[in-house]
Amino acid sequence: MKKHKIILLNNHEIDKTRWNAGIKNSNNPLIYAESWFLDVVTPNWKAVISEDYSILWPLTINRKLLIPLIVQPMFTQQLGIFSAKIQDEKTLNQFYKTNPYPILTLQSNSAINHLNFYKKKENYILPLNKDYTTIKQSFNKNCKRNLKKAELESQNCHYTNDSQFFIDFVRRHNSYQLPEKHINILKRIIDLSLKKNCGFIIETKNISGETLACAFFLKKHGRITFLSGNSSERGFNLKSMFLIINTVIKDYANSENTLDFEGSSIKGVARFYKGFGAITEYYNYRQHPIIECVQKAKRIFIRK
Repeated sequence: MKKHKIILLNNHEIDKTRWNAGIKNSNNPLIYAESWFLDVVTPNWKAVISEDYSILWPLTINRKLLIPLIVQPMFTQQLGIFSAKIQDEKTLNQFYKTNPYPILTLQSNSAINHLNFYKKKENYILPLNKDYTTIKQSFNKNCKRNLKKAELESQNCHYTNDSQFFIDFVRRHNSYQLPEKHINILKRIIDLSLKKNCGFIIETKNISGETLACAFFLKKHGRITFLSGNSSERGFNLKSMFLIINTVIKDYANSENTLDFEGSSIKGVARFYKGFGAITEYYNYRQHPIIECVQKAKRIFIRK
């Protein structure tokens, strides 16, 4: 097997054109790993790369108590090492040893299966390579029932490029309790993706023109990724988000795209995704033991 010269680069030393080409040509390209996306979610990222840019690992550096650590950034479900070919254990170990920073949290893309990653997480995806009627047959009874209810409530879906309206809607109906700094990051992601034609916004309105739900999707490398979505209280009751997801499925059916729901550890959200016939895709997860201790302590405290 070809021996790779592996180097550590600071952000300003990375050839972003070659980087993006390497991500595009990898066996599992993801928009999260493109340079512009990383610049938004973690501006000081560095990289461990092979000298020919055929193997790439973005180091998403964040400082905790002034200590530089690798932390999985918000809005990036999967990162890790990207390459055109599946790498052996020896090469992967060389990459990990070249990284000088402690790993606090790291979620690797599903193409990497490495012993250093001792946990797996679930993601939910729906291939859209069949016609809509066939795909709809995989919806479960609850999904079909809620979709029918939404369709009977005189509401319609519309595509829009109004990112500020979307962000204002998120602020008003912030069901995930996103802090303002993360909402600002989301706004920059949306603006850049719309400019680069690799994202879209869908909103659901009733006949009075009231917006009931909004969702933003990334679209690149054959993946349509459900990055952010919110419903008003009325929209939640009218099942408006079912209508949005159904619209995406209908509009992109019979294509080579995959609808990526990004998974969820929240049972109700996971059930919502599975209702559309989504299948499970696993990716690897690694976190520092101190994080597990903190999480365990929180669970004990909550029980008390």
